Amino acid sequence: MRAQLLPRFLGLLTLGYGAYTAARPDSLIRATDLADGLPIGRSGRVLGTVIGVRDLLSGATMLLAPAGRPLQAAIVARVACDLTDVAGFGLAGPPRSRAKVAGIAAGWGLLCASSLAAARDRR
Repeated sequence: MRAQLLPRFLGLLTLGYGAYTAARPDSLIRATDLADGLPIGRSGRVLGTVIGVRDLLSGATMLLAPAGRPLQAAIVARVACDLTDVAGFGLAGPPRSRAKVAGIAAGWGLLCASSLAAARDRR
């Protein structure tokens, strides 16, 4: 059980970030420079909310999934979310922030992937 603390903690952090982003979607749009200094429109707020809810749900799943394969599947799903962020923000984000945003998403994905071994059921 103690070995599972890393994926559970990462799930809690992801859940918290997702809740914050869902409640304040403008924060994501500003952090990624997607608004390019312009007022954030409805589509930007929708995108921020969707990503926030996605992260809230994937974090909750990592936090609450049973040990073993269910928890490992939750981690793989979280890593897949991060890979889509790497691709999406890395390809479509503003040039000045592409590397930063893709790097943060890649780093979080790698950190979550590194917790896969700890997610095994060791009964």
